Amino acid sequence: MFTPLLVLVVFLAILAARFLSPDTLGLNENPYLAVVVIQLVTYAVPSVFYYKVRGREFAPKVRIRMFGGSHILYLFHTTVFLVTGVMLLSILMYTLTPESFATTVSADYASFAMNQRFFDGVYLILAFAVLPAATEEFLFRGIVIGEYERYGASVAVLASALMFAMSHFSLARFPVYLFSGIVLAGAAYATRSVIASAVVHALNNIAVLLCERYILNIVDKQNVSVTLLLILLGATAIVSAMLMCFEASGIYREMAQDNVPSDYVRHPDRKRNLFVRLADAFLTPTFLLLVILFVVATLIPL
Repeated sequence: MFTPLLVLVVFLAILAARFLSPDTLGLNENPYLAVVVIQLVTYAVPSVFYYKVRGREFAPKVRIRMFGGSHILYLFHTTVFLVTGVMLLSILMYTLTPESFATTVSADYASFAMNQRFFDGVYLILAFAVLPAATEEFLFRGIVIGEYERYGASVAVLASALMFAMSHFSLARFPVYLFSGIVLAGAAYATRSVIASAVVHALNNIAVLLCERYILNIVDKQNVSVTLLLILLGATAIVSAMLMCFEASGIYREMAQDNVPSDYVRHPDRKRNLFVRLADAFLTPTFLLLVILFVVATLIPL
């Protein structure tokens, strides 16, 4: 399996882009176009190349199919749960590591775009929210999960979430991205559609772009507003999680009633002990190299 090698190429491309100055990348001249090009070069091109090399027999595992109308309510609850969970984890990590948990470059451009023309906001959402969601879901919830399912669905979810979190090269934000990766993998499995997880991902990106700065500003004030915010986010997260699970159970119950065959439990490797499968999946030279690269790159800022 060459999936870790694909992700390694993506990691190296991301780090290579960090070596270049904003002027070289064109971020100061046309940030939207520059981000689109960077996203396509670092994520889309390697992923599409790998997808084409794997051939037609691999295509069904990636689940590039539209989700059904019956999944919309589930996706709504999943989005609410993801957004509120991300906000809660962001508040926690910002409180623990305020200097490391700096606002992202995309948040800076969001603040700029909101004071500009209408189309600046549209370009911002497309470049910093929609496109990253599409390319990242294609790689992590499509290709990575499709390849790692030979070890079982739980291992595939963990592998995609870990690689997704490491690809952002931030120790302070690692729990946020790990949580996001797990929730998005659940969306891809429940709907059997990577397009569904991409939609949820994009909506979460938009929420982070527009709201994170204001959320962290409230946290900085350290007054009663923080307590009220935590209560509101916590209650919303709990309720949405319950509704999400309820809708997911209905989806799987309907699949069982319709005798829809599972598309991810047939590989013989799945019958082995879980710890053996975890060792086979993660204790490989290429995956360990990904971990080392992540640790070194986050401890030594580029």
